[in-house]
Amino acid sequence: MLYDYERMKHSEAMSDTADYFFNLKTLLQDEPCALKTDFEPILMHTSKLSSSMFAQHLLNYFNILVWLVQSVKGNKKISIRTGNLILAILTDIMLGYLALKLLTSDKKELGAFLMGMLEKLVNLLHTLLKWLMGAPAGLKLNNAFNKMLGQYFSYHIQLWWLFLEVSGEKLDTILNVYHYLGYLGFTFQAAIISDMICIATFHSYCIYVYAARLFNMQVSGLIALLRLFVGRKYNPLRGGIDSCEYTNQELFVGTVAFTILLLLLPTTTMYYIVFTLFRLLSIMVQYSLAKIIYVVQTLPLYIVTLWCVRSPKVAGNILIEVESSEEGSPLVLRVKLFNKSLQELVDQFKPPVDAPKQFKLTNVVSNVCIGKQII
Repeated sequence: MLYDYERMKHSEAMSDTADYFFNLKTLLQDEPCALKTDFEPILMHTSKLSSSMFAQHLLNYFNILVWLVQSVKGNKKISIRTGNLILAILTDIMLGYLALKLLTSDKKELGAFLMGMLEKLVNLLHTLLKWLMGAPAGLKLNNAFNKMLGQYFSYHIQLWWLFLEVSGEKLDTILNVYHYLGYLGFTFQAAIISDMICIATFHSYCIYVYAARLFNMQVSGLIALLRLFVGRKYNPLRGGIDSCEYTNQELFVGTVAFTILLLLLPTTTMYYIVFTLFRLLSIMVQYSLAKIIYVVQTLPLYIVTLWCVRSPKVAGNILIEVESSEEGSPLVLRVKLFNKSLQELVDQFKPPVDAPKQFKLTNVVSNVCIGKQII
């Protein structure tokens, strides 16, 4: 069997499923060792950290640094995965430095700009609530219920704006913290911005929670009362629907309750739709920032460099050709190693970075339709 000694020895992309060639490569290496692919994080995520992207990112960053140190010590060299992560971290720090130079050149001007944006957001919500308290899109809503909801939500917005004005005095301190933590990398800046967006839009989130809960209660009540008209009721013990006979008094009370809920539903639905759109927009922005963090931490710069220079480290596809098969002489085979495709290398040597939570469109749509909160 003939093979390229250097490519076989230095290859890291060869899969361990090819037992014979993988063992041959291990024997050719000066210090046989297997690449560590499994990693158990030292610090695990908790429910208390789920609301802060900065806390989650700090935890993930610590775990991947621990993995990096363990991998370098265990393999006694910088492998493709560890080299890719080191280069991604250096790129992250460089991007963070450039972003700081662009954003924090004048902190007072930046602080005034942020407060101006928050004030515009609050004024926009006030204008929106006034529009909803009238006749939005020409719809005829319940006047008393509409005004009650509008005044209640306006009160929450005023409280939140008062909090922002008080905390605005500490904005310089917040910007200083952002400035110093920003030197750790662009991903830290994105995580801080995500948390700041959560704080700035907390009032709209509260209104969304109230509207979603009210909408869910009305929809659940209407569904339960619909069963009353057909002589059915929900049995929580069996988890199913049973037959039931209702008295005239029960039917009368059920009809009145059904009418009230049905007539109030359009008003609730209008507020629910508007602030659900705000919530979905906020989630999309936060998901985009989480995706940017993930992309920066998994940038395959080192892999692309090795693939472009056709390094033997990324040779993993095996081709066996018959060199000589004459009768009376031993069979001679030639083993050739070819570089894997770039996508295969990226998937194989991806560092152990937690991917952002995926949102299924069907689940989001179903939650919106029944008034279940989108977390």
